[in-house]
Amino acid sequence: VVSTQSTGEHILTGVNEVNLYRNVFSPRFGHTLGFIGFVQPASGGLVTMSEMQARWMAELVCGAVSLPTSTEMMNAINLERAWERSWYYNSKRLTLQKIPILYNDQIGQEIGCKPDLWRHPRLIWNLLFSVSAFQWRLNGPNAWEGAAVQCGKMKPVPFYHYSMIVLLSLLLLSLLSILRCFYQLIF
Repeated sequence: VVSTQSTGEHILTGVNEVNLYRNVFSPRFGHTLGFIGFVQPASGGLVTMSEMQARWMAELVCGAVSLPTSTEMMNAINLERAWERSWYYNSKRLTLQKIPILYNDQIGQEIGCKPDLWRHPRLIWNLLFSVSAFQWRLNGPNAWEGAAVQCGKMKPVPFYHYSMIVLLSLLLLSLLSILRCFYQLIF
């Protein structure tokens, strides 16, 4: 039995910070104590993020996956905290804020259900420019046969045109860089 006081001291670090690996697990208590729904989406819904957390907890309890070591979890927490400080305004309100797609992909990576673009080539466009909970059911534990059909029905998110312009610009720059290197090798 762990007292609330003891638990709180290891999870809350002071002003606006928590010591939870991916906002779920304490490096001290590991998979024996998880905080499901302890995340604030920067956009989108809390439900898909909480579902991913619950799936992760279920995989841990079943022994299908394991957490990193305590030291590795603390290192990851510190790296994430540094990124958050550079990205978000320091506010009590943004303590638990995460970008849903990136967050779900991180947890999906932990449990083996991160969407694999190359296994689903017909869905690449939809997976890059839209989002749905179905995409984390394409492969891995508790995969669903109907997920690919549902992902195919997803509509691009607003402003995807701008994303496409950025993507094409990056591809063009990469191509120019390759041609430049090739030109330097020949001449």
